Amino acid sequence: MRNSAAKKIFEYCQNHEDGFLISGDAGFGVWEAFQEQLPKQYINTGINEAAMTGLAAGLALSGHKVFIYNIIPFLIMRNYEQVRIDIAYQNLPVVLVGIGSGLTYAPSGMTHYSVEDIALARTLPNMNIISPSDPMQVQKAMEYAIASSNPTFIRISRSGEPVLFDDSIDITKPLHVKEGKTKAIIFHGSIVDEVLEASKALDDVAIISMPLIFPFDEAAVEALLRQYEHVYVVEEHFQEGGLGTMLRDFAQEKSLHVRIEKIAIKNHFIHEIGNCAYLRKCFGIDAKAIVERVLHG
Repeated sequence: MRNSAAKKIFEYCQNHEDGFLISGDAGFGVWEAFQEQLPKQYINTGINEAAMTGLAAGLALSGHKVFIYNIIPFLIMRNYEQVRIDIAYQNLPVVLVGIGSGLTYAPSGMTHYSVEDIALARTLPNMNIISPSDPMQVQKAMEYAIASSNPTFIRISRSGEPVLFDDSIDITKPLHVKEGKTKAIIFHGSIVDEVLEASKALDDVAIISMPLIFPFDEAAVEALLRQYEHVYVVEEHFQEGGLGTMLRDFAQEKSLHVRIEKIAIKNHFIHEIGNCAYLRKCFGIDAKAIVERVLHG
């Protein structure tokens, strides 16, 4: 997914002189060709997230289309105030591309995990939030962000994700991977491989990808939630403040009679050390745990 995002950014900047890519000392092995071919449209601010964000805002105010690329904690957490005031408050169409969603930077530790980023981004008015699960969704996310007049936060994992969809998809709608009857799993982002593995043991359970976290299509989501008695929201994110929280709130507002359960990480500081598979097992979001929750509650 990282390479799909990089390709879209390169193509835009290659065809539009107003395009700028700003990196916070990240993306080694990704941006070398960009630097060589478009040196005047690339800026590495180094490990200075506040400057990175302020510079992006200034360029956007000057009429440029700006892409910021960094590891998520250093894209939207360390510099939250600058994103809030410089970008979101002024509603500038900056595209924030964050790498390492969820636990995909394991075992680097809590400093590199992105398990509360959706909750933070959701507090920012004007901010679009997209959490793709495959390379095609990333391409569509980039197209959505480029066309949007609002700022957009795109959270992606590192590499190796399966290709699920073709060019015909509309990421503003929930996307069915598999049809089901009374139960459904809604997921987004890097947890896709665990959900797909779990689906092999869940014959009658619908599997639905929802990449556009906000603003989601309310009519489409309401129609979706009315189809099922029981919905499980699986995400590599904290239980509180993610998509599960948003869908529960939405269902309550619409008086929908659907039971929504969250299969996510309990809100806590992560001290456990291990690779991504180990941590998912620890926190009950691996394929085996998903199957157990859906089949036995």
